Amino acid sequence: MDDRWPDPAESLLWKAVQSWREDAEPWLKAAYPRLPETVRVNPLRPDQAWTEARLTEMGGEPIPWLPEGGGGAGWRLPWPKGRCEDDEVRQLLRALHATGRVTQQEAVSMIPVKLLDCRPGMHVLDMCAAPGSKATQLAEAIADEGVVLANESNPGRGNMLVSNAQRAGVTSLVTTQHDGRGLPRPPLPGFDRVLVDTPCTGNATTRKNPELWANWTPSSGPSLQTLQIALLRKGAMLLAPGGLLAYSTCSLDPVENEAVVAEILDGCEFLRLIEPDLSAHLPGLVSRPGMVEWPALDNNIESGILEQLPRCLRVWNDENDSGGFFVALFEHVGGSECAEALATADEMARMPLGNPPDHGRNTQAPASAETLEQVGSEWGEAAAVGPLFERGKRLNISSSASHDWLWSEERSLRRGRRLPGGHWHPFHVTQVGLPAWEMRKGRVQRPLSKAMHIIGPRIGQHVHSVPPDMLADMLLRGGPDLEAATELIPTLAGERGGSLLLTLEAEGQTWWVPAWLGARLTLMLPDAERNLLGWLLGVEMES
Repeated sequence: MDDRWPDPAESLLWKAVQSWREDAEPWLKAAYPRLPETVRVNPLRPDQAWTEARLTEMGGEPIPWLPEGGGGAGWRLPWPKGRCEDDEVRQLLRALHATGRVTQQEAVSMIPVKLLDCRPGMHVLDMCAAPGSKATQLAEAIADEGVVLANESNPGRGNMLVSNAQRAGVTSLVTTQHDGRGLPRPPLPGFDRVLVDTPCTGNATTRKNPELWANWTPSSGPSLQTLQIALLRKGAMLLAPGGLLAYSTCSLDPVENEAVVAEILDGCEFLRLIEPDLSAHLPGLVSRPGMVEWPALDNNIESGILEQLPRCLRVWNDENDSGGFFVALFEHVGGSECAEALATADEMARMPLGNPPDHGRNTQAPASAETLEQVGSEWGEAAAVGPLFERGKRLNISSSASHDWLWSEERSLRRGRRLPGGHWHPFHVTQVGLPAWEMRKGRVQRPLSKAMHIIGPRIGQHVHSVPPDMLADMLLRGGPDLEAATELIPTLAGERGGSLLLTLEAEGQTWWVPAWLGARLTLMLPDAERNLLGWLLGVEMES
């Protein structure tokens, strides 16, 4: 044990764990060492195999119980989290994460999305989405075809959520800012999948938060339980019939887990707790059933509800060399035609039709016909990659479902009115899709590197093949002047000035590199992409 960390003998958490688990000693031994470094590989990227080869070279191995499906596969790397001692490897891993090829994420955090069994085209809600690891995993799980409404109430954490959505390079995410307890009603029939990963005490995270040994108290869980129940109930009310809902925490306390589940089962008769199919989604994961007895157990819990609680999933630190985690999986088995909070189509037809508010200057709205014509004339088929939304200096690609369902469909309000489609109201939308082009003075100026994996293969003009040695020199010394660039890339002769794409064929992949042609040929890349190309070409880049 690390001498800098408290002696658990005086910890209330250790005493509590002994009441939650008979064989608590193995857990204690595993609750101290730092977690291993783990990542999730983005299966939406065309260079996925190349990325996995790099992880293998680092000494990484796939985690057997986190295979691809329900998002990318989980990998474990051979050093403690945040403690890689090899500078070159550390910089490469940082670049892989920053460019969205992998996401650094705790292994157990990937579990709930795997269990939701998402499919392409589904409408999914992540109610408490920041910082965004699970939200981007959900986008992977639906193959970026559908919509993931990723909600976060805190503005600062919401900014982090938007940044992670852009980093991952997904188009199906729509981020919103609401208190989850008051989340607005979506269009019919509701969400096919709902994830409620609630705020919790985090007492299963001692391997990364050792202060819990001293700070956790028995009152910590009860202080959050009311919020947890309210969030889970709201998620249940927005779930479409036949849909699945996952409730998860990184807590071991049954007050935050089984007690919350029991309360929801008691109040939402349309829900049934189902036993996760681990062999299909998490093969080899060691878990324990949910608890049916704990010190603060409410004696009024019905026997029928108690009988369901073992279907919950408890993951303990010592049994998978991981953090601890709790998941409960529900199915909507009611006979209604839509989510419980929504009015049916017949009921909506009888409601008075209201007027949505006007679009503000900060509203991301579908791109104008003029903007679409500009993209098509300059960049060809890339204009048809998906619905485009415009705001300020950014033109974003979104999924069809974001436009056709969440934007275009009519929806009901709480006060017995309905609104036509063609807006986000009553949702407070902060970001739609993925930034793909930069706008200047109402004109489409250049494509952005964030979306190259999507739009690059579809761009058929202003594209030029670059020799590897020339690109390496540009990374080190900057771009050549126009005359020298044209000598090295003859196809640049006659090219209009401004934005263009360079392509590099290396290691079996096509790499799309945005550039700008003026007096010089200049790369238009963020540092992480530069570092990744530098590694690819054997160029030693500055840290």
